[in-house]
Amino acid sequence: MAWAVLVGVVVGCSPTEPVVESPSPVVSEEPSPTPVPTPTPTGPVKPERPADMDRTDEVGAAAAATYFLELYPYVMATGDLTEWDAMTWAETCDFCSKSRESALAFDSPDFEYVGGAVKAELLKAYALDTLIGGYPLDFRLSQEEAATIGLGGEVLESLPAESDELRVEMMHDGSTWRVIAVAVLKEVQ
Repeated sequence: MAWAVLVGVVVGCSPTEPVVESPSPVVSEEPSPTPVPTPTPTGPVKPERPADMDRTDEVGAAAAATYFLELYPYVMATGDLTEWDAMTWAETCDFCSKSRESALAFDSPDFEYVGGAVKAELLKAYALDTLIGGYPLDFRLSQEEAATIGLGGEVLESLPAESDELRVEMMHDGSTWRVIAVAVLKEVQ
């Protein structure tokens, strides 16, 4: 019975609802930083330069040629010819010169070049050709469809997807890889 009285006294003395003390709110003097949106790339992204381009053998030649071919849609869309010009031997590479002219023509506020992603697949790398001083390489190049789009969103020119087998000749000039020539071996359907 003593327990019942003690429990009744303890229960009777306690408030019916438990009191929960909350800590005082902490007021920060400094405003919280506003999140800055992360920029997302628009348009084509410049391909990453492969580490194998530092080699001066056929592996380096193949890496350089692949990089060069995959640089094409970036150059066309942006007009950024820095890497393109650094890798071309304009005196011998007609494809390089014509592509440069096209990139400059597409670099206009009146329209933009979209699409045209490229996939370069090495088919065969040849040994150093001592006559030309470079490495001949055969590629299958697949390019997605591309278009030039006007300011109002209208398609000015549409270029279909295509696939070709190419011969790319690369030469290392002692400091960097240069494209000597690019030629179509055959069109692939």
